[in-house]
Amino acid sequence: MKKGMIILILTCIVCCAIASLADEGSLTGSYATHLYGFIKMESFYDNSDVAQGDWLLFVRPGNSSYADQNVFSMSVRHTRLGLNFSGPKFGTDGTIIGKIETDFAGGFPNSSTAARQPVLRIRHAWIELNKPGWEARFGQDWALIAGPFPNTTSFVVGAGKGNLWMRYPQIRFTIKTKPLRFAFSLNRPMAGNIKYDDFAEGDFDPVGDGERSGLPWIMARSWLTAGNLTLSVSGHYGREKIADLTGIQHDMKTYSMNADLQLTTGPVSMIVKGFMGENLNSFFGGVFQGFTRDSVSVTNIASKGGWAQAQIQIKPAWSVTLGGGMDDPDDDDLFAGYRSRNDWLFANIAWQQSKAVSFTFEGEYLKTAYIQGEAGKNIRLMLVTYYRF
Repeated sequence: MKKGMIILILTCIVCCAIASLADEGSLTGSYATHLYGFIKMESFYDNSDVAQGDWLLFVRPGNSSYADQNVFSMSVRHTRLGLNFSGPKFGTDGTIIGKIETDFAGGFPNSSTAARQPVLRIRHAWIELNKPGWEARFGQDWALIAGPFPNTTSFVVGAGKGNLWMRYPQIRFTIKTKPLRFAFSLNRPMAGNIKYDDFAEGDFDPVGDGERSGLPWIMARSWLTAGNLTLSVSGHYGREKIADLTGIQHDMKTYSMNADLQLTTGPVSMIVKGFMGENLNSFFGGVFQGFTRDSVSVTNIASKGGWAQAQIQIKPAWSVTLGGGMDDPDDDDLFAGYRSRNDWLFANIAWQQSKAVSFTFEGEYLKTAYIQGEAGKNIRLMLVTYYRF
């Protein structure tokens, strides 16, 4: 029997077991719905033409035509809408809840006025069986290796700069105890091998290198909370079928090991997070590079990095955040012209004008190094306005 069939059967058994746990009495109660979200207006200036515009991913080489090209732009496509659902009840202490969350960052139509016509996309869409001691979630949600996130106005929140994250369709089971919490998930193996450098067209929902492995990606995470301190460790493992330049497929792995620490003391909160792994472009690692290939082989790119920040609440309405990160692929795995490192610094000051409206001014510095190429550097100045509801 194929490995994929075994996994599918085991997944069905787990789902049936979870459903039997949920079937403790008749479903009662009503459905509560809560609308939330924000309107987000971004204005930014770059002193270099970076990839990809408002998504500050990496800086092109310093000797390219993009260097020293000043850019000013504005965007509202990261405006967000969400619905939280609660109900019905099950058993004596269980609740069925759900979430649908969208924004307008799915892409653009092919027109000269594309910036005014962003495409709606799904961020989160899941249902959850929630009990005091456990929860089971089915749908699209954060990968278990994602989070916490840096307090930056940048939409990609440290992607390619030391912060691994992504959202995936998944089945997740969480055990909720104190002071420990543990979660395990089976995820659609959506490899990001055709993004950012090349783009595929014509498929509604393409089967890619990850799906061709016939296996889900496995993720797990554990949290330890003691007072104002939270320590978490997480990881993922999966397989991909990646073709060399002649079209011959190679069975490749993707994995990561991650740890983060969060501490709050008085008006100061700190976060430190680090990672190491291979073939991490699906999670924005390796500076968006997962592997190299030639006519006979495919080689994973190993990478390590992380980020840290300190946030200070100066007054109830004012806060300051200082932070930075780096993503450092292994040079021995790279070819000439590949991105060998991203170094990132950011600082911002935020003013909460009212419960609904806030303003944040942020400065970011990003340096992208290259194998046998001149490093690119960029300074971004950004003003962001939020209206939260």
